[in-house]
This record gives sequence, C-alpha cells and structure tokens, in this order.
Amino acid sequence: MSHQSSPLAQGRTPVPVAVIGVGCRLPGAHGSGQLWELLRSGRDATRPAPADRFPPGTTVPAGGRRGGFLDGVEEFDARFFGIPDDEAAAMDPQQRLLLLTAWEAVEDAGQDPRRLTGSRTGVFAGQSHADHWERLREARAGSLDLDALVGGHQRAMLAGRLSFHLGLHGPSVTLDCAQASSLAAVHLACLSLRAGESELALAGGANLLLGTTATEVFDRAGVLSGEGRCRFGDAGADGFVRSDGVGVVVLKALDRAVADGDRIRAVILGSAMSHDGATKERVTDPSGRGQALAMRWAYQDAGIAPGDVGYVEAHGTGTRIDAVELGALTEVLAEGRPPGRPCLVGSVKTNIGHCEAAAGVAGLIKAVLCLEHGQVPPSLHHDTPSPLVDWDRLPLVVPASPRPLPAVAGRPAIAAVNGQGMSGTNVHVVLGRGPGSGTPAGDHDVAEALPDGRGTPPARGRHLRAHSPAGTAPSPHRD
Repeated sequence: MSHQSSPLAQGRTPVPVAVIGVGCRLPGAHGSGQLWELLRSGRDATRPAPADRFPPGTTVPAGGRRGGFLDGVEEFDARFFGIPDDEAAAMDPQQRLLLLTAWEAVEDAGQDPRRLTGSRTGVFAGQSHADHWERLREARAGSLDLDALVGGHQRAMLAGRLSFHLGLHGPSVTLDCAQASSLAAVHLACLSLRAGESELALAGGANLLLGTTATEVFDRAGVLSGEGRCRFGDAGADGFVRSDGVGVVVLKALDRAVADGDRIRAVILGSAMSHDGATKERVTDPSGRGQALAMRWAYQDAGIAPGDVGYVEAHGTGTRIDAVELGALTEVLAEGRPPGRPCLVGSVKTNIGHCEAAAGVAGLIKAVLCLEHGQVPPSLHHDTPSPLVDWDRLPLVVPASPRPLPAVAGRPAIAAVNGQGMSGTNVHVVLGRGPGSGTPAGDHDVAEALPDGRGTPPARGRHLRAHSPAGTAPSPHRD
C-alpha cells in the first residue's frame, strides 16, 4: 500500500464536526476573547515564575526561570462541584482547572452544563505530567490515602472527574501522547462523534508546572530557551519555554449542530493521527515522513486539497524540530498549489510558551479564532528565517503583522493545526469557517457546501452563568 494513501480515508464521505464552544485559561488570557486580543496585539505573555509557585528554597533551573504561568492555580470552589474539602485538598490543580474550563466551554456553547447530566457526552482529555503527585508524596510521606492516589497519581481521573461531576455517560478517556495529547484528544473525540458513540464531546487538555523535575531534565538536554522566548522558525531559536495551559472545545456533528441552532464557531473537516514508526534513529527524534503521513491522511479525510490550505498553526516550538516540521509542511502543502500562492504559518507558543499536553488545543483555539476573524495574527520573535528551511519552495510565510486569512477565490478559507509528541505521535486537524461566522465579502462558509443547502443557523442561545446553591459563581483569578 502506498504511503500516500490511507485505507481509512479512501471512499469515505467527509463527516464535518462543529466546534460550538471554547474555554481556555492560558498565560495572559482567560477565555477566547482575551486570547484573541493577546494574539492580535502581538504580546508575549511569558514572565518570570511567580514567587509562590514552588516551595521555598526550590532551585529553579536557568531554563525554567521564565515561562507562561497562570495565577491562582490553587484557588478552587470545591463546594460548587460538591467535592468534600479533604478530597479537594488532594486534587491535582490540573483536574480542578479542567473542571472549571470545561464548564466555561459549555456555557460558551450557550448551554447550561447541569443539563448535560445523563447525556451521551464524551470526555477526551490530554495530560502528560503529574507534578502534583510528587508534591503529595513529599508532603504526605507515609500517610498517603486513596484521595491522594486518585487526586494526583491516577491520570484517568482528569477525564473521569469531569464526566462524574457533570453526570456524563459517554466515553471518558485521559490520553498521554506527550506534547500531542490534547490534539489527539480532539481527533478521538471527532471519531467518537462520527461513529455515533457520543452525541456531544468535550475535548482538550491541561498542563500546569507544579514542580521542577521535568524542567531540570529538559534544561540538561539543552532544549529550553536560555533567552526565555519561543522563536519559531527563526535562525536564532535556542529552545522552547515551558508554560501552563488549560483548554477545552465543545464538539458536535455538524448536521446536528445546524439542526439544533447552535452557534458554530468553526468546523473540523477532517483529522488524522500517525506514528513515526521506525523512520528515525531514536524514539524521541522527529520524523518528517511520520508527520507528512498524518497531514496527507487528514486532507484525504477532509476531502480537501492541500494546496487550498491558507494557514497552518504549527507545533512550532523554537527548537531543531521546527525544520523537520516545516519540511514536512512544505512537502505536503506544495502539492497542487498554484505558483505564487503562499501559505501562512505561525505558532501560538511564541505568545504563551509551550503548554505541552495542552499545546494542541491551544493551537486549535487560535485557528478557530483566525477563521472567525478572517485574520492571522503575527507570530512573534521571527527576525531571521532559519537557514535550515527551504522557505522559497512553497513558499511558507511567517507573518510579522496581522494578515488576512488566505483563501482560494470562490472556496472556503481553510486552516490546519499540526501537533507532535516526543513519543512519535503526530496529529493534523483541518478546519473551515463556521456558518455565519462573519466571513469577508466574496468568501464562502462551510454551510454553503453542505449537500442539502442548509444555511446559517439561528443565533446562539442565552449565555448561562454558573451559580452554586449559595448563589456564588466560581471565582478563580482571571489572569
């Protein structure tokens, strides 16, 4: 079988999935509105580590002294979710913030999260670090209990708690595909919706820097930026910057979302996941061939020609793997592309750092915002293009200022998100505009391409705010 084709995609009619809600807590941005303002204005939200993040006396490696940090990660209204205080005290803050962010994402979808109880809603969440467990082991040496085990050690609880506290009956899965975890979660959520296994899906991931062990290892390996900047695709790139991040998207099959009158923020047209296999010397090495497979399979799944893609949100870490990723993008996106038609490429990591297990969903949310606004914000810290990349072949263009989202005349604007993990997993997701998303004159949205000609759905429902029995809303610090 040719590596160019996928038996899963051959002969398949594309089944689009609607993004109907978004929730995020990222450095400098609580919610998609704040994130778009941060991106549009070209701000770098990384900063020195907060004084209270690590225990007194902790030595933070040089490469970890600057990062993307959320404030108030220990704040949590446990009573709102009916969690006993002793159980809440042992909970990983990643679990807490995912609960809160998922609640906000469902509200963004115009729904009351409490009304999902009993529904066939799936939860797919990415997590790759468990720093909280290390803290519990040190603080409770010799007195660890079941609350501590499920609060910090069992990663399955990240998704399990969300399903439990919202009363959801669909699949509930925590994934660890390293840095590709949350984008893999989105891919599997789409498959679950397409198969009819889930009627609604919450997909995303969480990443909080609560310890220094991983930072120490990354620093010794020389992959962290001494400058404290993610310089994607730049000749002076010297590594990535670690960061916190939590993101959740609410997904529903497009035909059902249109019928239900949901506001559709964007449409996932197709996606694919691959592994590098034995195409490299070491398991942690990147592979252009492995990434190219995921890309080609995703475009086949979406029924989209790679040459029609106008923007790619890259994995884009600011390390040596950028050249491999950009090489794979050049190889795939050049196919069928008219001469002189560039493809914009950028990385949200230049704004917020690398939130690892949550990096993919952060990039997906950025792509959704680009499609909604018809604009690609600048990718920061790109001064001199890396000589390791053949920029003229495609060409790929890293925007230094806001640029209109490119689209082929008479066709929908297409964006893509690329993700990869050090375990060798690659994920590629292809997106189009949602119906009625404020597309520029002359452009077309996804609804116009639906086979039965359905158009823009009614306006979204009333925005619901969470309230506890005591009448108080969850009030974590908005950073």
